[in-house]
Amino acid sequence: MITTFLFDLGGVLYTNGSKKFISDISKKYHLSEILVEDIIDGKIGSHYREAKITRDEFWQQVIEKLNLSEDVDTLEKQWVDEYELIEETKSILLQLAKKYQLYYLSDNVKERVEVLDKKFHFTKLFKGGIFSHEVGVRKPNPKIYELALHKSKSRPDKTIFIDDKAQMLLPAKKLGIHTLLFSTPENLKSDLKRMKII
Repeated sequence: MITTFLFDLGGVLYTNGSKKFISDISKKYHLSEILVEDIIDGKIGSHYREAKITRDEFWQQVIEKLNLSEDVDTLEKQWVDEYELIEETKSILLQLAKKYQLYYLSDNVKERVEVLDKKFHFTKLFKGGIFSHEVGVRKPNPKIYELALHKSKSRPDKTIFIDDKAQMLLPAKKLGIHTLLFSTPENLKSDLKRMKII
């Protein structure tokens, strides 16, 4: 019997703001999206999400490597502003919360979390969770899934992890966690009904 849900945030509860930000920067500066993504969400991005470098160190490297003209505050605001709450997913969360424990499992940075939580109060939808910047590892490192199980005090076979990226589901599956690939709230609802969860 399922008791616990682990939810990714960007691309599931929120639109994929990073993807939109990367697209906007690549268009504005006539850069390839692959290059911009490699800087924003590659090694440098991972170091930021794992709190191995500071906010300012991350943005200075982004500015230098991509030769951007904006300052740190402007870029950060543009990035965070790209995230919009997906109301239909929020409704599913509220429905699930009546019967199940809900936790977030998110590659994230302190500054983005603070702004989005102030704007949307999303953390109150969950009992708790794991942010990569708090634990020093990000998905798909198996350790972050183990930390999420430990925090939720849930067994893998009683847990469902939901993410919009297939590669992030694989380590969870190996640990025995049930997984669902998110595409739309409608499809998620269908999957949960099929599983007789809701």
